[in-house]
Amino acid sequence: MLARCTKHDQKIFDDVKFNTSVESVTFNEEKGKFVVQTIDLKTQIVMEDMFDKCIWAAGDNGKPSIPKSIANTLSSGGFKGMVMHSAATGADFDQLVCGKKILLVGDSYSAEDLTLMAIKLGVKSVDILSRSAWGVACDTASWPRNCVEVHEEYAIVGVSDGGRGIVIENEEEEDQMTLNDIDTVIFCTGYSMNMDMLDPSLRLKDEGPFFSDYEELHKQKMGWKMTKNHLSKDLGEVPIGNIVSYNTICPDLYR
Repeated sequence: MLARCTKHDQKIFDDVKFNTSVESVTFNEEKGKFVVQTIDLKTQIVMEDMFDKCIWAAGDNGKPSIPKSIANTLSSGGFKGMVMHSAATGADFDQLVCGKKILLVGDSYSAEDLTLMAIKLGVKSVDILSRSAWGVACDTASWPRNCVEVHEEYAIVGVSDGGRGIVIENEEEEDQMTLNDIDTVIFCTGYSMNMDMLDPSLRLKDEGPFFSDYEELHKQKMGWKMTKNHLSKDLGEVPIGNIVSYNTICPDLYR
């Protein structure tokens, strides 16, 4: 990949800062420039630079999203097992699941992926809580070793058995049950945008998709243009396009 990137320009990465974290972004009204403070994660050296334009491009998956109500229920109930987000799983995942009973909160791709991985690593059992009852895990007709149970439309409502049991409830059906001897609870509850580095005045007004902000930017006609590069000859000047939907999930098509 590096060879392909540097084939026509050996200096293509000269202006890229690797192993760097953005600490803060503010706008200096007097100078009309953005002030960006960064820290080198290897040397811990803090630097400050000024830019004419600044694009926040951190994406939707910036930081783990954990439902506070569920986390508080586990904490106040004295749950004695481990609680973590799926983003925290790593090389030691086998130690967390081998021969143990785990509970996954959420039923999308992370839940499916971690369930299959846990089965390969010798998990004793996996319980999956599906709030919507139509996620990827719910669409899975069968699981290896028959050690997985998906609880549709159930939510955590309490802790029992001296901190080792998790009480779940289907409010609509008024059904409640206890999952005994749970060792680990893993939140497979997705992510949220991370704008912590941006000054409050620079953050998006609303949470979620930022089409409204994009529309305002589009209307302003700021005259932003791509600098000449190796694709300019073939593509020419590429204008800012109209807003299109980026959703790719088509239940009627492939689910």
